Amino acid sequence: MDMSSLIETINSALAAVGPATEGRMRELMAEFGELNLGDEDRLAALATVIAAAAATHHHRHKTIYLEAVRSWALEIAEALEPAPLRLSGVALAGPIEEGAEILIAGLESLIDSMTEAGVRVQDRLVTELAVVARLLGEHDANTIHMTLMTVSDSLADPRYQPGAVIRLPLREAVQPLSRDVRLEALTPRGVA
Repeated sequence: MDMSSLIETINSALAAVGPATEGRMRELMAEFGELNLGDEDRLAALATVIAAAAATHHHRHKTIYLEAVRSWALEIAEALEPAPLRLSGVALAGPIEEGAEILIAGLESLIDSMTEAGVRVQDRLVTELAVVARLLGEHDANTIHMTLMTVSDSLADPRYQPGAVIRLPLREAVQPLSRDVRLEALTPRGVA
């Protein structure tokens, strides 16, 4: 899918859900942005939300959902001007749970109101994907891949509970490797 067809898909779904839902979606993204989370906390909140949505709403199709988020986020990241910056350091700890709760509750509210309004399942899914892919797409490709690998690993853990905070190994990714590191024990750091 190229960026123009992605934009057409999103615009078509937003037209179908109506201006009130589109406005609530924009308010949700703005409220999350107002938290001023550092990169690490922002990504942890997003990973938490993506995993919760995959486990709660898309449990039968988790892999497809995660691939859609990845594809859309990568398309958005590629189209951003200026290009997203790679993570260069580690942010201070912040209110990850608050950010995740804003997005989880906001998406639940959007989905509920769209369901009540009789919005088609496809349009509800596109709206949800637009929110998470837009926020994740503000990061570079390696960060997007690392985030979704971590989400996928968390979902594969039988102890995972929707809404549990998912922390990403970003500190590890920005640190140089030493000569004695065991490569097989290392979390993948992105794509080449």
